[in-house]
Amino acid sequence: MKTEPVDVAVLGDEEIVRTHLDRLRLDLVVASRITHVHREWYRPLQPDPFSRLYLILEGEGRLVVGEQELYPKPGELCYLPADVPVSYSTISDNTFRKHWLHFSALIGDRDIGEMLTLPFIVPSRAPAEAAALFEQVGAADRDPPGLATPLRIRSALTALFAHYLDSAPPGSIRLSPQQTGESGIVRYIEENLASPLTVEDLAAQFGFDLSAFIRHFRTEFGLSPKQFIKRARIERAQRELVTTSRPMEEIAAAVGMDQSYFSKVFRQVSSVTPSEYRKMYRPRS
Repeated sequence: MKTEPVDVAVLGDEEIVRTHLDRLRLDLVVASRITHVHREWYRPLQPDPFSRLYLILEGEGRLVVGEQELYPKPGELCYLPADVPVSYSTISDNTFRKHWLHFSALIGDRDIGEMLTLPFIVPSRAPAEAAALFEQVGAADRDPPGLATPLRIRSALTALFAHYLDSAPPGSIRLSPQQTGESGIVRYIEENLASPLTVEDLAAQFGFDLSAFIRHFRTEFGLSPKQFIKRARIERAQRELVTTSRPMEEIAAAVGMDQSYFSKVFRQVSSVTPSEYRKMYRPRS
């Protein structure tokens, strides 16, 4: 079977984005509401310590995020990030009717905006579904307080934010400029998965002493370098199993393992053997 060449640069960036999103914690600040804004709806340009998410249902208006002027339309989701100056105003008597909520989005102890660049306006892939998800956040917040209430709120908010991410155009979710160094580290790992790849070699390659490199890596990715490398190897193997007919021995060698150890580690991570994984996920011709 002929396969397309792997763009390691893209895979490296996507791997970092996935790693960051895997660590994302969302918390509701102000619950979901529907508001039909009045004609005097206005806010001067200033930042807030929380993010906003809107779903425009009707009407028109103006948003300013940083230096960008935006005119969202019905059916579009609006993400207004924390710590970025935001302004809004009406532009006619046909004012916005919208779902809205305020929330925090942290990766570790840093706002998501420090790690990722996200689009401010996204056409919802299914506006009725997005509206229902806003309603679910509000309903969870209005539930009588109980042990599981925070989990229900966070689950509903996570589903809504996932809808926003899934609706975003391809390529619009990117690493922030501050993450370019981390992209280089991941790209180097992706390019050298067939090699031994010791943590000591990685530290030297990027000009760190060993302990400083491990601390830096954990801070940025929430994993040790060894954990990250193991996951990268297994994810590469999973792609090979699904998209190629290469023998197990070749795939194991391509990710830097002998076949016996590869099978053991693959099962630890995936809960199935490589052969079972291929049968489960490879499209039948």
